[in-house]
Amino acid sequence: MPNLKLTRWISALLSLGVLLMLAGVLLLVDPPRTVEAQPQPTPFPLYALPDSRLAVPVTSNLLALSKDNRTLVAANTFNDSISIISLPSAKLSVEIPVGNDPRSVALTADGLRAVTANRADGTLSVVDLTTQAVTTIQLHGIYPYGVVLGSNDTAYVSLEGSNAIDVVDLKTAAVLENIPVPDAPAGLALLGDFLYVTHFWSGQISLVYLPDARVVQTSNTGLDTSVSQSIELDVSRGIAYLPQTRSNAQNTALTYDSTVFPVVNRVDLRNLSVQRANRITLDSADRPVNMPFAIALDRFRQWIYVANAGSNDISVIDLNTGVMRGHIPVGYSPRGILLNRDNSLLFVNNALEGSLSIIETRNLTVADKLPISDFKLSVDTIVAAQLFYGAVDPRMSYGHWISCANCHFDGMSDGRVWQGMDGGPRNTPVLYNLLETPPYNWSGNWDELADVEIKIRHLQGGTGLITDQPLSPANGTPHAGLSLDLDSLTAYMATFTGPSSLPPADAELVKRGADIFGQQNCGSCHVGAAGTDLNQHDVGTGTSPNEKAGTTFDTPTLRWLSTSAPYFHDGSAATLKDVFTMSGQHQLVGKVSLDDIDALVAYLLTLPQ
Repeated sequence: MPNLKLTRWISALLSLGVLLMLAGVLLLVDPPRTVEAQPQPTPFPLYALPDSRLAVPVTSNLLALSKDNRTLVAANTFNDSISIISLPSAKLSVEIPVGNDPRSVALTADGLRAVTANRADGTLSVVDLTTQAVTTIQLHGIYPYGVVLGSNDTAYVSLEGSNAIDVVDLKTAAVLENIPVPDAPAGLALLGDFLYVTHFWSGQISLVYLPDARVVQTSNTGLDTSVSQSIELDVSRGIAYLPQTRSNAQNTALTYDSTVFPVVNRVDLRNLSVQRANRITLDSADRPVNMPFAIALDRFRQWIYVANAGSNDISVIDLNTGVMRGHIPVGYSPRGILLNRDNSLLFVNNALEGSLSIIETRNLTVADKLPISDFKLSVDTIVAAQLFYGAVDPRMSYGHWISCANCHFDGMSDGRVWQGMDGGPRNTPVLYNLLETPPYNWSGNWDELADVEIKIRHLQGGTGLITDQPLSPANGTPHAGLSLDLDSLTAYMATFTGPSSLPPADAELVKRGADIFGQQNCGSCHVGAAGTDLNQHDVGTGTSPNEKAGTTFDTPTLRWLSTSAPYFHDGSAATLKDVFTMSGQHQLVGKVSLDDIDALVAYLLTLPQ
């Protein structure tokens, strides 16, 4: 019998030979051509989300809970301290001083140390919870706000005043990296290699890809969203929830109920797009509330708990239906909110009361209210801060709609130009060092801070703090001295000040800019340390139909210009360079070189020195 295996092997070789011969003929007829590699589109999303079964998100908060569910840490913003609360007994163990103005707190993985970001002094405090020893780390920027902890004792800190994220090694107390991000970073959420960042005044959200230490995407949640300092992630569904305020700056007929609106925005984490159709408008889903500030998510029930810092309450919203499940009054200025491990208890940090509300989620009732901070502030200051940040007092606001802090949180500027103000568009000024810069308003028509009573009544819909005297017009009979609460409020407003230090600058460039400042006689109006002559001038910036030619405006201070863009009364100059290149009496184009204008801008951004 023939060898079948050998026969098949020979047949295969013959077939292969035929194929090779045919290939050779084809190559002679049509030799190969060089084909250039074509660029391929970047796959989207740019980075795949981590496995939701393995990745546990951590978010910045005024509260932190240990993994064993037995230790709760609360940051006391107005008392420069943290409080340690033992659970389940809900007893205050100790209050420990930290840096000035702590805005968030986090716990290390072992639960033995707490870390706070201290806004006023630009530091991190690392607190040993056993010994109560505090280590201070100086950060590379100003106004630290949110802090979250990653692996290997790495802290990520948002620098609200420096537009950056500091990466800090807690073991060596060293800043490893400083990552530039868009304006006013505040809230943080860490998920694997992803760091999500909220931006306080713009309402934007940015994604920092940590292996590259850079922002890979920034998205808008709406051109009019602001007061955005909290973020909560639902990793199983790939959604982020952001409590925010919509500022209706384009409204030309401002009223107490048409100026700001409370919302919760939903963002798809796969492409960082806002889900506008699923936006929750809290005034409709619940009722008018003020300043949604912090949020907690029960991802099993699909409920969110929203702490409304200006109306002192919690909105409980069912995400499946978009309607209210409950409305819970709590203490003054709830700024931190956190569920325990099994979602049976909700903890609320009432920042302006020094208390902790403990809510049972099964029946949405306050089970306990625990004092956690022995305030060092005077009673007058506490009352004034509650008036400034709150919308619950009918003397200050009608129907819980609007508070002073909506536009001037921490004395800052919301960066908006409000179209519906008396006399035309008005750029929101900062409230820093007010006693040094009378008169007030861009038109200079308030001769005293107590004239804020006019805005309380006309814009906020409040009945006013002066109860037994008629309201005088601006520049009329003084309002100061007619109400203890009004005097306390204006005294509190006068305590706001800008950052004590500013980012370093090129010394040679700054000196050159100072010389240009002198040569152009800028100091004739921008006089002395305050940078203002306290007078009104026509500088050719009256652009509103309501403004006549020759309208004069108050000389603004030149301090902290990096925190107060845009510029001029109507915000017509988006940047400081625009101030000197656009038409008007400040235009320097043709008088000095563009390099000299850049030097002048560099100098102005260092003020006060």
